[in-house]
Amino acid sequence: MTMHVSTHSLGATAPHAGPTANASFGTVVWRWLVLSIRHIAKRRKIARDAVWLRQSSSAILHDIGITRDEIDQALRYGRPQSRS
Repeated sequence: MTMHVSTHSLGATAPHAGPTANASFGTVVWRWLVLSIRHIAKRRKIARDAVWLRQSSSAILHDIGITRDEIDQALRYGRPQSRS
């Protein structure tokens, strides 16, 4: 077995460190930026959909199969419990 000597941190070269272990600083920043933008876009979509659901008529909510209480519960605590 050959010995590999490196000046890099052992944590960064460990097999479990993943594909970004040896990424350049610019690559790390770019990936962080892309993930941040995706996160913001997802939050904006949830907020937009919540406004639409809150403003929807009772007939539309009945067709979808949800109540206004379930909308508020889902927005506050996440996905509502499934009905049995």
